[in-house]
Amino acid sequence: MDVVTYKFLMGTSAFVIAILGVMLAATTIQPESGLEKLRKARNILVPSYFVLALLSLVCCFTGYDRCVEPASTLFVASFQALLFTMSMLVFIRPNVVRWGIVLRQAGGITVAGVILFVALFCFADYYWGLFYAGIVAYIIQLVIYTRLFMLAYRRTVREVEDYYDNDEEYRLSWIKTGFYSALVVGVMAIPVLFFTALYKYFVPLYVLYYSFMVMWFVNYYRRMKFAMPVITVVPSAAAESARKPDGEVAVADAAGKERLLKEKLQKYIDEKEYCLKDISSDRVADSFGVSLSFFRQYMKTCHGMDFRSWRKELRLREATRLFDEHAEYGIDEVCEKVGYNNCSNFNRDFKQMTGITPKCYRERVNREAR
Repeated sequence: MDVVTYKFLMGTSAFVIAILGVMLAATTIQPESGLEKLRKARNILVPSYFVLALLSLVCCFTGYDRCVEPASTLFVASFQALLFTMSMLVFIRPNVVRWGIVLRQAGGITVAGVILFVALFCFADYYWGLFYAGIVAYIIQLVIYTRLFMLAYRRTVREVEDYYDNDEEYRLSWIKTGFYSALVVGVMAIPVLFFTALYKYFVPLYVLYYSFMVMWFVNYYRRMKFAMPVITVVPSAAAESARKPDGEVAVADAAGKERLLKEKLQKYIDEKEYCLKDISSDRVADSFGVSLSFFRQYMKTCHGMDFRSWRKELRLREATRLFDEHAEYGIDEVCEKVGYNNCSNFNRDFKQMTGITPKCYRERVNREAR
């Protein structure tokens, strides 16, 4: 690689990453219970930003060394994989991240890095063997982290959708995108070890990812507020089994509970409460004065479907009514009024029920009204 280009890349990246580190340090994380690990992740990432900025600055002044640079890139990439994976896990499952385990892994990476650099400067005959072993270990690390993240992500999606009885994955997909972006950066580090010309692409790429990480921390609470009741809860089997809703109806027999629940469901329909957003099925059951398990069993027995499908049907029927009676309403407006958070989900569900898209339905209504 051209020396001038390399020094420019390293110097620029050092400056940008240092600025990003300052921005991350200034990020305010809501003092909400359950976010302690998110704050800790931020506090661990901030020094890593400044360390990487310092290393880039040193490289800017020393220039490219064909032996030292691959070893340092492998070492830094392994640390980045650890820190970014744990940060993305904290975003979705803060209670599964154990900082003792993270520190032990960091210690292992540090020891491996020290051994690699000692071999580079003192035992050159063993260096390349250790270097290739390090690459294999790094690839295994990426595979393990990918599996770990995807298991945690799927579990979180399942729990959030179960909590709301609604399709919510699209609201969490930015986290999966963020992880796979980090994975792309991590994988690209491997060919960079052998093809120095790739540095001109690799350096801007990881600087861009560092920028996104800061933005995710800044906007985290706004984007994830809906999922806080799920991801910040520490599960307790004993507490869950003993749990009784505050509004549990004091009715001795199941028939009486069912009769009262039927009345409250009718009121729920009449007042169009099904159009409210981000109301968990647990809260709905509490408002009816029954346990969630009883409520779900009742819906399957008496309506032949779960609450999610039942509420979705009500929302879509309301959507068709709005289109029929209000030609001036746009699709986004109707989507918002009937309680959908996402237009693509609304379009998909509407077509499944009516056989045509909201756009076609609206156009047909407007033609018939002329």
